[in-house]
Amino acid sequence: MKDNEESEATVPIQLAATAEYLKDYMALKEIWEALDGPNWKYYGEAAPMGCNWNFDKEIDMWGYQPGVQLLDNGRVASIVISGFGANGIVPDAIGQLTELRILNLGAHDELVGGHLFKDVTYNMTQEQRLKIRMDYEQKFLYRDVREGLSDILIDGINANPNFKPIVKSNRIDKKDVQFGNLTNKITGISKALMRCTKLENFFIANSPIVADNFCTKLVDDASLSAYREAFEEEEEEWSWNNFTMLTDMEIYNCKELTTLPMNILAELPELQMLNVACNQKIPGDVLLENWNDFIDGKSGDKIQVLYLGYNKLTATPEHDQLKKMVKLGMLDVTSNEISTVHAFGKEINLSKVYLDYNQIDKIEDVDGYYCGYYDMESFTCSYNQLKEVPNIFNAASKYTIGSVNFSHNQITGLEDGDSHRGINTSNLDLSYNHLTEFPGTLIKKGSPLTVLIMSGNGMTTIKKGDLVGKNSYLLTSLDFQFNKLKEIPFEDFLPENMPYVYGIEFSYNQFSQFPVAPLNCSSLTVFGIRHQRDESGLRCLSQWPEGLYKCPSLSAFFIGSNDLRKIEDTISPYIRIFEIKDNPNISIDLTTVCPYIQAGQYQLIYDKTQNIQGCDILLE
Repeated sequence: MKDNEESEATVPIQLAATAEYLKDYMALKEIWEALDGPNWKYYGEAAPMGCNWNFDKEIDMWGYQPGVQLLDNGRVASIVISGFGANGIVPDAIGQLTELRILNLGAHDELVGGHLFKDVTYNMTQEQRLKIRMDYEQKFLYRDVREGLSDILIDGINANPNFKPIVKSNRIDKKDVQFGNLTNKITGISKALMRCTKLENFFIANSPIVADNFCTKLVDDASLSAYREAFEEEEEEWSWNNFTMLTDMEIYNCKELTTLPMNILAELPELQMLNVACNQKIPGDVLLENWNDFIDGKSGDKIQVLYLGYNKLTATPEHDQLKKMVKLGMLDVTSNEISTVHAFGKEINLSKVYLDYNQIDKIEDVDGYYCGYYDMESFTCSYNQLKEVPNIFNAASKYTIGSVNFSHNQITGLEDGDSHRGINTSNLDLSYNHLTEFPGTLIKKGSPLTVLIMSGNGMTTIKKGDLVGKNSYLLTSLDFQFNKLKEIPFEDFLPENMPYVYGIEFSYNQFSQFPVAPLNCSSLTVFGIRHQRDESGLRCLSQWPEGLYKCPSLSAFFIGSNDLRKIEDTISPYIRIFEIKDNPNISIDLTTVCPYIQAGQYQLIYDKTQNIQGCDILLE
């Protein structure tokens, strides 16, 4: 070549096999092969259906696989193989991935979308972290207590922009997360994972793994593994105490577990979320022992979210143990076999408590407190065996709980009777209990209720003054359907006591005289009094509320399935939803509202066989 003369040459570029990112990629291939990778077929929604990893390309592209995320330097930061159908033991090669932040070998959302880590990067925000932590709660636990209201009250609330809308919870049906249904066949994880000390999220679910195979040994034959000899030299230095970034862990629906892997859980120093729901082969006493050991472990005073639902627990730890969980914010023990719930005490401020579907007949307290209520959003203990409303709250508290749910128990009254302190909550559900008399002490003690659900109690009596208290003016929605009420105390429902009442439901009771008092409330918008029957099952309400048109705020009125006869009253043009169907003997003139019906501004729910006059369009 001459000086300053340009020329072309083909120069082969060789990638250094010693580069850490290439070692990561070769480790990915070993992991894929060890877990039956050639037969993987993805079945979730976070990647193309049926996709698989592909190594039929240049080695520097091996890191670009579905469910794998890389750092800017090419090192592997995240592996999500939930939904691929992995089969086998996670090999020693996992220990090469020392920059790994997320390891998801299976999760609770596999059969309902697989979106848990979709679009989540290795450097996730606090908002993303919180969303992952609460995903199980949102899918399987959360329910707006106001969903217990009747449909007409729900529709009325949702029609008013001044109220927070009631969104029906998208509760996944149990058949979608069938207990013991395996989505993978991962039977073990190499101890070499203990080299991955930057791990932040470690999930495994729907797997036949047992506790003895959780990172207890190196698993590959030395003759087959390039890692075994090197790892054995440093093995003594490995410690779970070094996992200071591992904050979130899930061991969910692992049907062969007979105990939790406490060799890991008791040693992790910074665990904040633990989901061990749906491990039903663990005996209740063993799981309780695991819980106690975890409390005494290194993260017992740091854990914030604890899921223990759908297991075989028969008891919770004693107060002296629970009080050590000083940062716990959410507890889930739904669908166990618990009879007595021990108290955390006033100093532990829980925000969400899920105790539903157990055999609880006693909620203990310490000095009147189950826990602190400084920032409580919801307390739910439905579908249990409580005989009384526990006296663990205080209506005089300056901290108001979002909602309290004691529905579907066997409650006949209040613990401590008239000495009950009331409940400092906005929304209270006591439906489907055995409260034959209204528990007036709750209102008299100043419980700041806005929504009260009392349906399905067989209630016969509301005594005068039961609904009068210093905070009764806050009431907006009252649901008394499916009881045996024949009358209500007139004074309790006057506007000066309930100035902001918005909806009242009296359907499915035994009224023979129309309860007119609420119609005087200027804010009353929704009123239901359908299907009144006496003790013999005969229709008993034939009285029409004269002057109904004088209630200008009433826009939804439901009086169907009664025994209304000739109605000579003016029909209110302010009403926009008017139900009179299944009143076989009714005779009514709708002349005043026919123009609104014709304009599509008035919804009449009726039978064409009824004697309806003054609006021929209804005959078409």
